[in-house]
Amino acid sequence: MDLLTTAATAGLAAGGYILSLGHRWITLRAQVRRAELNQQGLSERARSLPPGSRLTEKTAQHDIDIVIGGATAGQSGR
Repeated sequence: MDLLTTAATAGLAAGGYILSLGHRWITLRAQVRRAELNQQGLSERARSLPPGSRLTEKTAQHDIDIVIGGATAGQSGR
């Protein structure tokens, strides 16, 4: 192989690797952003409820059960 072919092959391999890393970074960033938006929406829904309310949310990824203004476990209501 001549030098030009070797350089072109190395350049293509490096370019492919950089594209792969870019794709992985974009995918992970989108997952993080989706999680942030889901958390923000859940917080807003919980803030809008009066004390004593219960917020239950079940999806394929998580099950959430929040009691708004209720006593925490192990505490009495005195």
